[in-house]
Amino acid sequence: MTIEAVFPVEPFVGQDFYVPAYRIRVQGRDLLEETHDIFSVTYTESLQAVDSFDLSVNNWDPDSHAFKYSDAQTFMPWSQVELSMGYILQGRDERRLMLTGEITTMAPNFPTAAGPTLAVRGLNLLHRFRLKQETQSFFNKTDTQIASSLVASIDQEMRKQFPKLKLQIDPEDVKRNKETEEPVRFLVMQNSYPILFLMERARRIGYELTIKELPPAREREGTITFGFGPTSAVTRATYVLEWGKTLISAQPTLRVADQVSKVTVRGWSSGKKQPITESAVRADLRQDGVVDPRQLDLAEPAIAQEISVDRPVESAGEAKNLAKQILKQKASELVTVKAKTIGLPDLRAGSKVQLLGLGSRFSGPRDKPFLFLVTDTTHSFGDGGYTTDFTARMESGV
Repeated sequence: MTIEAVFPVEPFVGQDFYVPAYRIRVQGRDLLEETHDIFSVTYTESLQAVDSFDLSVNNWDPDSHAFKYSDAQTFMPWSQVELSMGYILQGRDERRLMLTGEITTMAPNFPTAAGPTLAVRGLNLLHRFRLKQETQSFFNKTDTQIASSLVASIDQEMRKQFPKLKLQIDPEDVKRNKETEEPVRFLVMQNSYPILFLMERARRIGYELTIKELPPAREREGTITFGFGPTSAVTRATYVLEWGKTLISAQPTLRVADQVSKVTVRGWSSGKKQPITESAVRADLRQDGVVDPRQLDLAEPAIAQEISVDRPVESAGEAKNLAKQILKQKASELVTVKAKTIGLPDLRAGSKVQLLGLGSRFSGPRDKPFLFLVTDTTHSFGDGGYTTDFTARMESGV
């Protein structure tokens, strides 16, 4: 499975963005009467973190002179929540499901010179599976095989607390994905929670990681089934946003302090009982979607870096791939950008964007603009309507 294809889309052409809307369901009930008490709704996601939502709510009832929600059951922690955001377009409901999660925080605020408010925060249900950080390498495995291995690892940790719980990837997804996926030559998970690593990988390849089936509430036995497969639109649009038109603001940053020209990994083969030393240089990244400094009129950095790994490296190939992964991570941070646009519910972490109007160094040539990979998004409803803030890092040109 390769990263989704690129086809540029200008998101505001011929579309009506005058009726932004959101929907919040708590314990299966739509919050309709409560909507007028909600000041703001924010949804935040990242390639490397569990997504979350925040609500700011009026907590005072002037008629009964009582606290409206902090003493009620509406926003009780552990309540399950569904949050959708988007638009009502020409009478069609175009809201997208952003998160299925649970309320984790309820924090009332009693200020001196204003009415009482309530801050409500929730996390994706996947947050329950952040159990133990691990390091693991995968060779010539498909993404679903990798996902199954990671879920098995989480299952092993979960059973230490709940022996009668079982975790699995949906067998139907496993069967369906087998027909389209190709083996990934090498992938490394370095000191990460398996669930977070799997979430990031899913977003990078245009997949969704969801919870399809849970045991009854508060039950500690049964089967938890994860969905792992392509989103409803596997081939994602690459949004074309232009400053002064569809891009409200943008702040690109060119950072060279951490850039290196070469990474050398020194390890030890426990099988062969001998040291292994392998290096990766920037020329090794030409096919990996990393921008070349020369495209920005920069000289290639002259700094090299050596790293000693704290785990066995069984082959020169594994050491070489690890060196490439480290170098790629550093190289991908050469240019980053923080930007804001009108609310786009489909602009999510893992999406691609082209940012025009920022000059040739940061936008690239007009006929061949640079691509940016979105790493974080914040979707907000408030006094300013619906907006999407995002962070992205530059990749190679189209």
